[in-house]
Amino acid sequence: MKVMEGEELASARRRKGITQQQLSLKLPISRESIAKYETGRQRFPKDLRALTAEAIDDEEYYFVRWNESAGDVSIPYLNGEFIEHHPTAMMLLVKKESLEALEHLEKACWYKPVKSQSDTEREEMKKVAFEVLDAAASMINLVALISKEYQFSMIQIFKQWRLTLKARRLQK
Repeated sequence: MKVMEGEELASARRRKGITQQQLSLKLPISRESIAKYETGRQRFPKDLRALTAEAIDDEEYYFVRWNESAGDVSIPYLNGEFIEHHPTAMMLLVKKESLEALEHLEKACWYKPVKSQSDTEREEMKKVAFEVLDAAASMINLVALISKEYQFSMIQIFKQWRLTLKARRLQK
């Protein structure tokens, strides 16, 4: 595990108010091993990453784990200087980004086969993808913020949501 990854683990643990000892009791590893992972003196076993994320259940840490497993094909944790981590501010961002995405969806050429589209139409479709990603990122970050503010377990929110997807036949 790189030092930066270890620092992320330590930060997540501290945000949740969990000591290394408490975390070690939730996982099949010692407190000493956790200390080594956090300082970068020992590589973090890949098979423990999901278990550790669930044991800590920290919203920001889920984004880190997602990025580590999927690389650039993941939703980032929004923490830039223009992000206000307040539920109302995030809700307004979701609304803004969603409206922008819908506007681009309506402008895009959906009636022509892809092979028949002009370069301009193809570029508009790429803009659609970017706008949809902006909306998705703001929405997932709002879910994380709601989980944090209301002290919901993000893992439980996702597990319950996945059950509804199956019940509505949106996922097998």
